[in-house]
Amino acid sequence: METERPLETIRQDIGRHEKRKPLFNQYHRQMLDPLRDRDWVSSSKLPDHPGTTLALLRNGWMERRSTGEGVEYRMTEAGLTELSRPR
Repeated sequence: METERPLETIRQDIGRHEKRKPLFNQYHRQMLDPLRDRDWVSSSKLPDHPGTTLALLRNGWMERRSTGEGVEYRMTEAGLTELSRPR
């Protein structure tokens, strides 16, 4: 007979096996919308939401580059696909 495992261990095991699709929300939409028809955009022209920016970069919906003038962002094809989906 198997010994009883703690609930937290069971949750962690389930989380490892589950591939969660990241949710695209209104905050992501507002951040990507100014990038829709443009190439690289300076970070100073975008809303200052570091958590949202990090989520967009981590999910591959936006990419970043450093230039002599500062940091710039642009939307990826995956970001355009998410932005084009109905709400």
